[in-house]
Amino acid sequence: MNLRQSLRSLRRTPVFALTVILILALGIGAATTMFSIVHGVLLAPLPYQDPDRLVSIGWETPQQQWQGQPPALRELYQRSARRLEAVGFHRGGDGKSNVWDENSSAPAEGLSVSWVGAGTLPLLGVAPLLGRVFNEDEYHRNGPGAVILSEAEWRARFNAAPDALGKTLMVNSVRREIVGVMPAGFAFPRADTRMWLPGRFDEAAGVGEFVYAGVARLAPGATPAQAQQELAALLPNLATEFPRLQTGGSTRDWLDTMQFRPVVTPLREHLTTGVAPTLWLLAAAAGLVLLVAWANVANLMLIRADTRRAELAVRRALGARGLRAVAHALTESLLLSAAAAALALLLSWAGVRLFVALSPAGLPRVSELGLGWNSLGVAVLLAVIGALVCALLPLLQLRLQSGLGQARRSGTAGPRLQAAVVAAQFAVALAITAGSALLLRSAQGLYEVDPGFKADRVTTLWTGLPFAKYDDARSVAFYSALSARVRELPSVEAAGLATRLPLARGEPLQQTLRVERDGRVFTLPINIVDDDYFSALRIPVLAGRGFVRSEHEHAANIVLSQGAATLLFGGSDGSSALGERLRLDPTGPAYTVVGVVGDVRDRALATAPVATLYRPPLAPMDAALEPGAPGSMALLVRSKDAGSTAALIAAIGKIAHELDPTVPVSRADSLQGIVDASIAELVLMLQLLGGAALITLLLGNLGLYGAMAYMVTLRGREFGIRVALGAGPGHIIRLVASRGVGLAVVGMLAGLGLYALLAPYLRNLLYGVESYDPPTLITATLILSLTAAAASWLPARDAARTAPMVALKRD
Repeated sequence: MNLRQSLRSLRRTPVFALTVILILALGIGAATTMFSIVHGVLLAPLPYQDPDRLVSIGWETPQQQWQGQPPALRELYQRSARRLEAVGFHRGGDGKSNVWDENSSAPAEGLSVSWVGAGTLPLLGVAPLLGRVFNEDEYHRNGPGAVILSEAEWRARFNAAPDALGKTLMVNSVRREIVGVMPAGFAFPRADTRMWLPGRFDEAAGVGEFVYAGVARLAPGATPAQAQQELAALLPNLATEFPRLQTGGSTRDWLDTMQFRPVVTPLREHLTTGVAPTLWLLAAAAGLVLLVAWANVANLMLIRADTRRAELAVRRALGARGLRAVAHALTESLLLSAAAAALALLLSWAGVRLFVALSPAGLPRVSELGLGWNSLGVAVLLAVIGALVCALLPLLQLRLQSGLGQARRSGTAGPRLQAAVVAAQFAVALAITAGSALLLRSAQGLYEVDPGFKADRVTTLWTGLPFAKYDDARSVAFYSALSARVRELPSVEAAGLATRLPLARGEPLQQTLRVERDGRVFTLPINIVDDDYFSALRIPVLAGRGFVRSEHEHAANIVLSQGAATLLFGGSDGSSALGERLRLDPTGPAYTVVGVVGDVRDRALATAPVATLYRPPLAPMDAALEPGAPGSMALLVRSKDAGSTAALIAAIGKIAHELDPTVPVSRADSLQGIVDASIAELVLMLQLLGGAALITLLLGNLGLYGAMAYMVTLRGREFGIRVALGAGPGHIIRLVASRGVGLAVVGMLAGLGLYALLAPYLRNLLYGVESYDPPTLITATLILSLTAAAASWLPARDAARTAPMVALKRD
């Protein structure tokens, strides 16, 4: 009975019903979308066995966090740590390997590959879809070649054929047998990993290869803090078990100099450390949007309930008590909320897909996002809560008015409740608008930052040489020939080589160096670049020279950034560093500084430039102590014009294929695209928070308009009398508008307090502006004040236009 009556009632007021459904759908949709994202990225268990016992293990120095670790450290932990049940190491970064099928005419391609150490895959507890994981023989230095494919690679390359096991692929010119296929949900250490190779460690080689990250499974009952304390006690034993570095120095002296500290973090927390504050802040903004939506709908329901006071009074006079008296209103609210929840799920589905499309590369666990049963449950729960709130607030108002005798009297409880609701809406709107305005200023500030290089008209491409057939001499010869032929292309102005791109992801190679003249020791990031790198990026040479394209260039010559020159040798122009010598610590070869170049913001636009050492891509002077010639380098090509780069990329790919058909060109991108990607997280935050600000602003003004229109209706007789006594239209407009603006001002004052609670969470996202920046807060306040004045003016204008006789005839 109540259901049919409620449906008929809502059909008679379609504008009201659709407005409530849309407002609730926006609020519930925003909250459900952010719940799905936060749950999928931050809260959902990792897709591994007993994920709560998985931890990331790393080490850091007082100067730098999360440095790469040597595989020797894994051997020490595995043998001696009692708080860890199993330990595994894997190669960090986003390395690419050249892969091709000898039985296919398809060209070689660069794929994301991860090297995993012994025990790494078993400790994660995910069984292969087909085949097996690596055995002990395959981890030995001279063991058989093996490879494990991802489910995506298996389907793409072999069309999901079960007989793919046992077939071979050439990976970096090494023939490897396919021994297993991992299931679709397995994404370790990155979502784009297509293959896994066995990492091999030679204990006789000593401590070296500082390119690994660690993962471990805690022993039953152990905590990350206990494991970290145990590893700190074990770390000095590294010098006992492996007394020599691969560079020839003493492990003990090196540990004493670097002062490493183990770091043990829950794996899920480690994966999401960088993005967690952003997502929680967005979740808070979505929650505020939901509150504004509820408040707005409650405002509309208050107006609707006030028009039905007589009906409720009659129901009570006829004996309706308790739930029977309120069942009709509650049923209406439930119907509206159910329809809003259905629409909200569609909006949430679209919102999650949009977030995945807009999210920056490298955001963890994005591939796992979607709407599940938990999202459906949240939407239903929010709809039920909204229905109860929207039904009970009007009933509370009507309860304050007792008996049939008050059915025709204009009460004050309704307007007061509406005023409180409107003020709360503007409080939320101000807090979110101020936050989005600060993010906008930060984004503008970052776009104006000088990164130390010019990204316009620069295209970047990566190549990787198969290490099995390229020694140092052949690597140097290949890259020299590649860059020389690319420079001959008519559309090319300059073409340089580098092992690391500015503002790109990943950690740089680092070396510990000793200043010869005074013995000071420093650890600096190293970038291996050729003679045209600085000109291709327009990095200025401040003192001395860059590298020269000559057979007389020596591997002992190095170039320093201005920050490195100042750090090591003082002075502001870098000239004092020229001719100085640095020695690879402790007994490696010595290098001579031949030039100083401008600083480059290497890690992030918001981060100060890092002191950097540049070396030429030449064979090492001492292969036993120095890293070999790079086997993977980026080509940075500055075009003469800003035309299409597709032809240029194709031409470079053809040159690389002519030099060696097994060396593909991959990851083509514009350098400006890399710069933009470095602030993609801030831009995404700005887009989402800006959308939330727009929604709350619209809903707040809609609520204010409704409250003012309702107030005009209640005070129609009063305004008619005022006009009859000589009050002009301007007086009526000022009377109504001042009431609306006054409500908005009260709400904005409360909004400043709400913003003060949110501001600390914004600080890490801001650049060049303080979280309590007065101009920004004043601007946000002015925006809301102007929109509030506009929302108040329309009802005020209608009140001023009402003829006195019409107003006096109203009930």
